[in-house]
Order: sequence, then structure tokens, then C-alpha cells
Amino acid sequence: MLILLLIVLFGGSFFFFANLHPHRTGAITSALFFGLSIFLLVLNMGTHLGLTKTTNNNRQTIRPTSTSQGVQLLVYQPLGTTNNERVYVYNGDQKSPLPGKRGLAKTTRVASSVTTTNAKHATLTLTTTKYTYQNQLAKVLFAIPGTKLATTQQVAHFTVPKSWLVLSSKQATRLKQAAANPTN
Repeated sequence: MLILLLIVLFGGSFFFFANLHPHRTGAITSALFFGLSIFLLVLNMGTHLGLTKTTNNNRQTIRPTSTSQGVQLLVYQPLGTTNNERVYVYNGDQKSPLPGKRGLAKTTRVASSVTTTNAKHATLTLTTTKYTYQNQLAKVLFAIPGTKLATTQQVAHFTVPKSWLVLSSKQATRLKQAAANPTN
């Protein structure tokens, strides 16, 4: 929007000041508008001028992905070779609008943690921090139609009861195979 405003002011100032004898006034005014607009755009891109960070917490009860021999499981799939990035698989709460729908908590560029407690139910707390516009003027000046504001951080914190196991998908497969063969 700021770019469109710049074009209108830049072009309009030449038509407005064309009838005046000293064209320098129009040229100087247009140059000032142009320089100010570029300066504000650079500030917006570099320091997020006109934006503020807002944090949203979303807490939901989750159910185990599967139950193997009475043990409830929270399963994750490591991404890459460093095992720093994981995708957790869980079942949503039965009271949610889509009961039994399987959810994914992808942890790429996202912090995640799992805590074991004496609680009866497992919960997932998603804390999302994203940029929002400070006011309507900032939205008019800096909003580009069709784009979304960036999410700066997302933290997925699982709180599971002590009766649950947190296993990788390979470990869960091995546990299922071992449970299927009673001699093991």
C-alpha cells in the first residue's frame, strides 16, 4: 500500500506543480516523499516498523496415538540426522469438534518439550508468537494484500502422565512386534 501511495504522490506532484514556474519545489517535494517512503519501507522490513509481537496459548487434551499391552504411547518421527527436529503424532480430544482426528505437531523451527507428570490426562500447549499490526494506520501503510504476517516462534509443550511412553516411530514398531510375539 505504501508503494501505491508513493506512486500516486510522486506522479501527482508533477501534475500539480507543472503549472508553477519554479519546478524545483515540485521536484524537491516529490524527492522528499520518495525518500521518506523508501526509508519507512526499509524500517518495516528490517525492524518490523508498525508491527508488534502477540502471543497466543492454545491448550488441548490429547489421547495416545496407540495403546500397546496397556501402555499408552506418544509417538514422534525424527527429521534429519541430528534428531533435533521431530514430528509428534497424537489423537485429539474426544470433546473437540473433530473427535479422534489425528494431529501433527511439527517441530521444525519450533521448540518442543515433553514433561512427565502425575496428571491423569495428557495435554498439548501450543504457544504461538506472531507479528500483528500496531494499529489500522500501520496496516494500511504496510499491508500487502494476500500475504500473512510471519509467525516468529511456536512452542509445543506436551505434558503426559507417567503411564505413557514417548517413543520414536522405530521404537514403537519394535514394541508392537515384540508384543505380537509372546515368546519375546
